Amino acid sequence: MDYKVIYASSPSELSSKVNQYINEGFEPIGSHQVATIHAQNRFRGDQHVDTKHELEYSQTLIKKD
Repeated sequence: MDYKVIYASSPSELSSKVNQYINEGFEPIGSHQVATIHAQNRFRGDQHVDTKHELEYSQTLIKKD
């Protein structure tokens, strides 16, 4: 069995990669995952304005021999 975890910076990029691996005989296992890999608080003077999040999308795949 071959096991892979693939990563992407957007949902569309992940979908494209997953479809490529499906065409190579891999099967998705479980649901996709979304993780915050970086969070940056932004301020205007001393006032917090917002927080910018950088996300990473992943999917686990297996290929049975």
